[in-house]
Amino acid sequence: MNAAAIVDEYLQSHFGTQLEDVLCDGCLVGRPDIRLAETVKILPRMIRSEREDDGGEFNSYEGTLIIDDLWYRFGCQIVIDSNGSHFMADISSFEAVEWKLRIAV
Repeated sequence: MNAAAIVDEYLQSHFGTQLEDVLCDGCLVGRPDIRLAETVKILPRMIRSEREDDGGEFNSYEGTLIIDDLWYRFGCQIVIDSNGSHFMADISSFEAVEWKLRIAV
């Protein structure tokens, strides 16, 4: 199982949301859903944006998703239709890059 599938399963079982939703909200709004505020942080950066002929947009992002001190680097593409609805077109990369262990004493 790859890192994206593991994180997706964790988010679904603990918060009832999917990785794609977290990345969409995080990239478009700059933060994840309020239910995740204590657990999830996102540091997105838009690297490309294209306006389509029909008024929609295609945006590419890269960044870091932090879940309980586990850091993941991601790349994704989000489509925004001309009516404002949006969806994840692709998660091009998703890998763990850092984790911290805390021991209660």
